[in-house]
This record gives sequence, structure tokens and C-alpha cells, in this order.
Amino acid sequence: MNIAVSRQDGVIVFTPDGRLDGHGSGIFDDTIQSAFHDDDSAAVVDMSSVEYLSSAGIRTLLTLAKEVKRRGGIMALAGVQEYPLKVLKMAGFHSVFTIVSTVPEGLLACGKDGIALSLIDELSASSEKHGMVSYQVERAGTGTARLKVRGSLSTLLHARITREDLVESMFSSIRYSIGLGALSPDAESALPLLGEMITLHGAMVWLPTDGNDTPDFLAPVGEDFGIPVYTAFNITLEGPFHEYISFESEDPDGISLEDLYRQLFSRAKEKQKDFKGIIALAIAGITAGMTGSGFARSPLREYSGGLKGTIMDEDAIGDWCSVTQIPHHTGDTLVSFGVGVDTTADLSSYDPVSLHSLAYLHPAHKGTSDQQLHNHGVIFRGVPWDKNAPLEKMIQTLLQEAEVADMRHLLNSTRFRRGKIGVAYISEVTEE
Repeated sequence: MNIAVSRQDGVIVFTPDGRLDGHGSGIFDDTIQSAFHDDDSAAVVDMSSVEYLSSAGIRTLLTLAKEVKRRGGIMALAGVQEYPLKVLKMAGFHSVFTIVSTVPEGLLACGKDGIALSLIDELSASSEKHGMVSYQVERAGTGTARLKVRGSLSTLLHARITREDLVESMFSSIRYSIGLGALSPDAESALPLLGEMITLHGAMVWLPTDGNDTPDFLAPVGEDFGIPVYTAFNITLEGPFHEYISFESEDPDGISLEDLYRQLFSRAKEKQKDFKGIIALAIAGITAGMTGSGFARSPLREYSGGLKGTIMDEDAIGDWCSVTQIPHHTGDTLVSFGVGVDTTADLSSYDPVSLHSLAYLHPAHKGTSDQQLHNHGVIFRGVPWDKNAPLEKMIQTLLQEAEVADMRHLLNSTRFRRGKIGVAYISEVTEE
């Protein structure tokens, strides 16, 4: 049994070639488990090369149909040969499955929808298109959004962190933030484990510098028992998102994080009269490939040795960071939070010291100098993409139900196929 997997018009197409008996159905089961991306919700099985079907094969088809139904979609069987069709009729499943003559008919039966909004009715949202990316925009909060910076980015980049730089924060006080931090019983044990971190709705995901390169997380449910997050550097969003944006790329390779920010900057200059050059984004989307980096060791003064510049210098980064420039995790759900600075804008209203604490030049970033980005992201698995869920609800569901598979500082080459964004137009940047 050989099984080809492809995607046509947003529908996953399985093309088995051989006998769907006990052996073939086992191969098909494994293929199904590995083939689904988080945003797959419809499937067609091209049965034109399947000459034999048994009860084992029917069970596999039923399993596939149930999985697709769980995701809110439809499964169709196309081109079923005479003998398998007789087996389906004899077993009483002929009327259970949607059976069509050809794959194109199956695609039509699956009827994939476009991007969907969730917070308000679609009639009150505006649609836009920039290049190969379609956007639907919902207005949200109207209050002031600011970024609060805690700690020194310069101290971090020069590997000069000491015990005195650690600050304790409680889960309940953090909604969206990124930085360098750790979870540990006390500050002394946290210090050598400090790594990339992101906090989402009171939950923290981080990459300990313990040599295992494996993310850890804690998502509290219920009351706060006083478990602290220890941070040496942190950027926190205070205030609302001003817009929620759903987007989808026509390019199967998606849109890069860099280009996504660039398009959002462009529309902000056009549509936001008070735009001051900085935005903060929370994104939940299906990745077309994540690239990223993580600290391999905590940037402590005691570890700095003969470091003459910063840990991000090209001759030093290999000693301090693990960098992955080959895209991976394609088809998984990526949730990120971060900030972007449009360096072509008038940034004079911001305090220069605070402004320069937001982002730094990562040597693996290959983009132009018109923007500076600083984003962290988490890969979640096991929860199907729900195009109708609001961004905040989606993130909360992922934190409660999904597997945390990876966490990184995102490189600008990270790509998204589709997603939902919370956009905050930043008026102030302050240091604590």
C-alpha cells in the first residue's frame, strides 16, 4: 500500500494505491496521523486505485471521517471501484460516506470557506488585500496602549546579568510579555536557567538554559498561589488591542513575519492618524515554517569570560545561542507576541533609552533596516484550527488543551499561512 498526500483548494487529498485490508489500513492510519496540519478540516480520499476493501479499511475510513467531523469539516470518497463499493453497501456504510465520482467533485462537496471573523459580525468588518494576503479588520479597544520595559537589554546582550538584576512577577499580573526569565523555587536557582520566555494570559512558556533545548511551561488554573516568574529583562503590553485582524495568504509558502509587519506598518501610516511608529502584535496562526533561536546558556556576568562585544556578535553568537534558520513545524499552530519598530517613522516622541530597549539586531535576520522586530513564539499541537474562535479564546484553549512542542525567539523569516492578529498601536514606552 502506497499513499500519496496532497492539498488542493485547501483540502487534504489522500490517494491510496493498493489493498485497504488489515495491512493497508494500518499504513493508512499512520499516514492520517502524520498528514494532518492544525488547519486541515476537510479531506477527499481518491479511491480510484483501491481494488480491495475490507472491514479493517472501513474502520480506517470511519476514523478519518470522525477526525474531519471533529474539525468541523467534510470527508468525501472519490472514484470508488466496483468491489469496494459493494463492500460498503454490504456493510451498511454506503449512505454514511459522501461518495462522488471524481476528486474535483469531492473538493466541491467539501466546500472550503474563506477566512472567518469571530468578535463581531462579518458585515461590520472591512476587507483589504495587500499583495497575495487578504485581511479582514475588526475595530477593538480605544484606550492607550503602552509598553513597559523592565531590566536592561544592554546588560543582557553584554552578558552582565547578576542576582541584583532579577525581578519577581506574579502570573496574575501578566497578560502579554516577552523577555528573559525562568520558573524556579527561588532566585538563586533561577539565575543559571534564564532563557527566552513569553507570557500569555497568565501562563508562561520558556526555554530553560539547562542543555536540553526543551521548552517548559506553567499555565495556572484558578487562584494565584504566589508562584513567581523571575525575569532579568521583560517587555510587557499594557492596554488594549486596537484592532483584530484575520489574514490568509494565497501563497502556499505563506507570508514572512518581516513582510507581515511591513504590511501592517504600511496600512497604519495610511489609516492611523496618530500612528507613532511602534506596534505590538499577538498572533495565533498556522505556520508555513518557523525559524528561531534560543539561548544555550544564561547571559550571566560569571559566564561572560573574555566576551569583548555582545553575545549577538557573529563571532560570539554560536557560543551563546542555538539558531535554526531551516523552517520547521510547518502546519502547526504558532502563537507569538512581540513588538515592531518602523525605523522610517518619526520616533522622536519616545524616550530614546526606552526605545532602544525594545529590539536588537540579530545576526540571523537577513531583512532590511527599515524595521526592528522582537518576537517570541510557541508551537502548539493537538488542537485543530478554529477559524471562528476569537484570538483571545483561541490562545486560552491552546494553553489549556494543546501540547507545547517548541518555543523560540522568532527570526523574521518565520512564515504564516493564515492567522489572527491583535494589533496595539503604541503611544508610550516606559522603563520600570
